[in-house]
Amino acid sequence: MEKFCNEAYFRFFNALANRMNLAIIDLLMDGSKCISDIADFLGQEPATVSRNLEQLQGCALIHSGTSQRGKLYTLNKEIVVPLGELLAFHAAKHCPGLRECIPEAKLREYLKKEAAKETYIEH
Repeated sequence: MEKFCNEAYFRFFNALANRMNLAIIDLLMDGSKCISDIADFLGQEPATVSRNLEQLQGCALIHSGTSQRGKLYTLNKEIVVPLGELLAFHAAKHCPGLRECIPEAKLREYLKKEAAKETYIEH
């Protein structure tokens, strides 16, 4: 195992601990989206979504590119897919009571509400 890198791990897990970031990752599972699509779905201002996209991009969880509609954001599947598999393994082995999945429509509504919440972390 490589040497523990406190700051890199902190930034990575901090990005994943953010409810709006998780909602964005979930939304991007369906394919690339522009800021306005993400903001509309989450009911957030584009400037707020943009800050979260920058954090996700800084941790290489998403990529951006351009299209006719402007900047498009896409999941970095090289990181997100193995991470999802690891989390599914962990949940199955260590969180057996959490095996029931929330229906997709209910999950998206929950994530939309959670993304609107402000989260403060003291350092």
